[in-house]
Amino acid sequence: MNRAHLSQLAVLATVAQCGSFRGAARELAIAPSAVSHAVSSLEARLGVRLLARSTRSVAPTEEGAQLLERLRPALSEIDLALETAIETRDRPAGNLRLTVPRTAAHLALTPRLGAFASAYPDIVLEIVIEDRFTDVVEGGFDAGVRLGESLQRDM
Repeated sequence: MNRAHLSQLAVLATVAQCGSFRGAARELAIAPSAVSHAVSSLEARLGVRLLARSTRSVAPTEEGAQLLERLRPALSEIDLALETAIETRDRPAGNLRLTVPRTAAHLALTPRLGAFASAYPDIVLEIVIEDRFTDVVEGGFDAGVRLGESLQRDM
């Protein structure tokens, strides 16, 4: 199955749903002639008439109805897969490793962990609580919190 076949099948399903080439063209945002060409090419490739055309409407033939019956669930599944991919496209994911002192963990982080987990379900948070100064880079941390008024030069 190549992409041309898949797009032609999607066009066929849209024509059947809309009941016309013009309606399908509007739905797909393409020219009516492109819709007609896609369906005609698919019919020629398969060697079977899929749509019965009249001056007022278009309806699936028996063969077209059988094809569409099996095709629609597959196209719906493809649409769902694409929607899922789009939803996750801009969502942060991965591991976040933090080093924080006990006081900051208790006062600042703990009250916010639930909201953070809800907002970013695909982030695995690892929090190391230690009161000594730690080299964030050397320790393999993504970030660190320290209380005080001075920073080491390389921080």
